[in-house]
Amino acid sequence: MMCAMPATSGGQPVALAISEVARLTGLTTATLRVWQRRYGLGASRSSRGGHRRYSPLDVARLRAMQQLIAQGLPTAEAARAVLGPVQHGFDLPPEADPTAHLLAAAALDLDGPSCRSLLYEHLATHPVERTWEDVLRPVLGAIGDRWSELPHGIAVEHLLSHIAAATLEATVPTAVPGRPAVMLACVPLEEHDLPLVALAAALDQHGIATTLLGAATPTGALVHAIERGRPAVVMLLALLPVLADPGVLAALPPTDLVVAAGPGWQGSALPGGVERVDDLPGALQLVGEALGPR
Repeated sequence: MMCAMPATSGGQPVALAISEVARLTGLTTATLRVWQRRYGLGASRSSRGGHRRYSPLDVARLRAMQQLIAQGLPTAEAARAVLGPVQHGFDLPPEADPTAHLLAAAALDLDGPSCRSLLYEHLATHPVERTWEDVLRPVLGAIGDRWSELPHGIAVEHLLSHIAAATLEATVPTAVPGRPAVMLACVPLEEHDLPLVALAAALDQHGIATTLLGAATPTGALVHAIERGRPAVVMLLALLPVLADPGVLAALPPTDLVVAAGPGWQGSALPGGVERVDDLPGALQLVGEALGPR
C-alpha cells in the first residue's frame, strides 16, 4: 500500500521538506540522505530556493521500501525493487506513462489516497489531456477488460472512476467566465460520463467555458438546454454501439457544430454535418477549430 500525503486547502498534495518526510515515515533525516545518495531514492523536486522537496510518488516509494525491508529484504534489493517496474498484472500499452503503472497498482490495492496523490502529482506538471490519454485512459481500459476476473473488480473500477472524476473537477478551480461555448452530454442510456468530465476540465484549462450535463441526459432535456444556453458546440458521448442513437443527434436544434464522441458511434449513419471523434486531443482540436482564435 502507498501512503496518503498531506494536502493543501484545495486538496492537492504538497511537496515536502526532508524533515516533514522524516516525521511521516519515521525515518531519520540521516537515513533519508543516505538512501538518496546511495540508491537514488529521494526527493525529485526543488523549491524556488533550490531546496530538495519530496513529491507524493517519492514518499510512496519510501513507504514501499520500508515495507520490503520489514519483510526481510536487504536494503539494496528493496531499493532496486521499488525503483524497478511496478507489478500489477494489468496489460498496459508499452507507451503508458510510468505513473499509469503506479496508479494501476494503487487501484488494485484499493488505495484511494495514493490514487488521488498520483493523479494530482501528474496533473500538476501535465495538461489534462495528457493525464487522461497517458495515465487514466490506459488504466481504466485495462481494468474494464479484466474487472470480471478480479475478486473485487467492480470496487477497483468504481474507486478509480470516482477519484478520477473528483480530481479532474478540482484541477481548474476557477470557472471560466462568460456564456458556455460548449455543451457536453451523454446519450440517454449512457451512464459513464468520465470522458466528458476529463474533456470539461481540459476545456476549462484552455479557457473555454463549458456546461457538462453528464450521464444519461434525456433527449428532451438536452434540446431544452441547447435552446436556452445557445452553445456553439454540442458534444454527445456514446461508448457502446448499442447506445448510439443517431435519432438523438437529428433531434438537436441547430448549432455551429455537433460532435458524436466516443467509440459507440463508429459505423453509425450520422446526420449531415455531424463530426465524429474518439479521443480527447481530437475533441479539443475540433472545438478549437469551431470556436476560432480566442
